[in-house]
Amino acid sequence: MFQPDESLGYLPASREQVVSLLESINQPQISIPGKAAQTAQAYLCGLRNADGSFAVFASLFLSAAGENVIYAHAPPRLPGGQYAAAESEGRQFLESMGFILDDLNFRGMAPEQQALAMERVPLFSAPRAAPADRVTSPAALARLLASF
Repeated sequence: MFQPDESLGYLPASREQVVSLLESINQPQISIPGKAAQTAQAYLCGLRNADGSFAVFASLFLSAAGENVIYAHAPPRLPGGQYAAAESEGRQFLESMGFILDDLNFRGMAPEQQALAMERVPLFSAPRAAPADRVTSPAALARLLASF
């Protein structure tokens, strides 16, 4: 079972800890309680903890807000024998919201590619500032005409 973990804005993990990483190939519009409906990108990440246990996290990166909503599997520390079932549950959790997931084959990447993937995936970085409001076309046109 996955529960929202509001204490996590991102996963401060090293590339050596990442067991698996799945990314959505689509960005459906979703509605999360307490947040405005918006498009999101989904990620599913499995980590190996220092004590040898595993953890699985499902994350939604909210495009408009520039923030992650992270769901942690309960229980948070899994023995190796329960990891595959928890990852499968995470995949089903995200697919039930309309996401189509692609396995990035993180462990099969060269270390340099792993580092680049972790830089690109918002799950591993501190929340980004929400994009500034764009000037609407009529407002831009009005300013352009007013400048003459």
